[in-house]
Amino acid sequence: MMGLGDPGSTSALGGALRQQAIILTDLVVELTEAAERAARGGRADLSARERELLTGAARELDAVGAALQSFTATVQAGSARIRTLADDAARSDLVIEGSIIVEAKGPSRVDPVDRLRRRERLQELLNRVSAAQGKELARIARELARSGPPLAALSERARLGS
Repeated sequence: MMGLGDPGSTSALGGALRQQAIILTDLVVELTEAAERAARGGRADLSARERELLTGAARELDAVGAALQSFTATVQAGSARIRTLADDAARSDLVIEGSIIVEAKGPSRVDPVDRLRRRERLQELLNRVSAAQGKELARIARELARSGPPLAALSERARLGS
């Protein structure tokens, strides 16, 4: 996973964030029902601020969780693709070293022209996998950058009681 930890933990974190979003949304539903009962009884709605805070937090947690889970799916698909590429490379006496395709050490029985052509093709395919993972990682970075300020503002509002 490009040195970013294990996909299982990343997916679990995304799932936990999304589960918390569901819990917060359920609380909003309960508070809304209580507010409606209070209104029918002629009492004031005292939970509007809390509902707004919970709704905002749930929205942000769900968005970040979804981005983490999408990244995990991309990484797992990419890992499977890289294993296939490694097998293909081995048949041409090539190996994957990090993000490049190189010739395996030692002599080769593969025609040098075919080997070079295969190396270029495999490199192109490996680059596509890396690009897909990079795009997902950039998506997470954008989502965190976007969600950070709203979550901080919600936290500040909750802390100050405003």
